[in-house]
Amino acid sequence: MTMLHSLIEATGCEVINLGVVRDDEVEIERVLREVVLRCDAVVTSGGVSMGDFDVIKAVLSRIATMNWMQMAIKPAKPFAFGQLTAADGRIVPIFGLPGNPVSSLISYELIARPALRKMMGHTRDLLRPPVRALLDSPIIRKLDGKVHYVRVFGSFENDGRLHVRDTGPQGSHQLAATAFANGLAYVVDGTGLDAGAEVDVYVIGDVLG
Repeated sequence: MTMLHSLIEATGCEVINLGVVRDDEVEIERVLREVVLRCDAVVTSGGVSMGDFDVIKAVLSRIATMNWMQMAIKPAKPFAFGQLTAADGRIVPIFGLPGNPVSSLISYELIARPALRKMMGHTRDLLRPPVRALLDSPIIRKLDGKVHYVRVFGSFENDGRLHVRDTGPQGSHQLAATAFANGLAYVVDGTGLDAGAEVDVYVIGDVLG
């Protein structure tokens, strides 16, 4: 929750952080109906997958117009987007991010952030522009039909190029790899990339040079 608060605030939004809402359908519906009266958009985290206990999915399916998606990316496969009509008649967009912190980060960066920027009036660079970087270490992955967003650390070296290396094990539960990352490398489906290969990187933090 702290991470999402910081990400949304850095996008230029005024954030109303409602914290954690317990898994109770009545309570979740009450909070959602109240918050759409105060906000121009709603970002939730968790409860958008296929589990039997995804309570927020049950509530939003009932009170909002929602699209539930399974995207061919890793991490951040589940995602939801929809609209909820507030009591004052306004139609408020809802971005349903997965609950896993790393998946939440990726889906926010790729989908929610560009949409929020467009809502704010931006017309350019809705998605962070990719930087062509050189890999200083290999990225190994398996064929699985998905694009992988690999957390990397990058710096500008004497050749004037951005050089990157992965930040360690890339499991979606491994937060250390996220804490040390300042970029996301776009790795297409395949067996990975060798050291010295070029890769597109979305810079999400400060880069030293």
